[in-house]
Amino acid sequence: MVTALQRYHEVVRRIRRERGERCEACAVRARHPHHIIPVSETSIASELVYDPANMLILCDECHALMHPGLRNISDWGRARRERGQALNG
Repeated sequence: MVTALQRYHEVVRRIRRERGERCEACAVRARHPHHIIPVSETSIASELVYDPANMLILCDECHALMHPGLRNISDWGRARRERGQALNG
């Protein structure tokens, strides 16, 4: 059985293969998936979490611009941990 986290990681890997590992906003090297319609609005159980059309690959700086409240490194670390816990839950 595939977990929600495994499914999410597979979608992100596919997006990176198809689009490359360049920021879709500024073209520098990037790896961060960003949800256009935020997970906070759709819920972690929404199919939009896994929809490639709802994701962009962004660099750190462009991703931070999309999340103005999460601009420092400790906030990013906390956000990543919480996202992983929610997908595992």
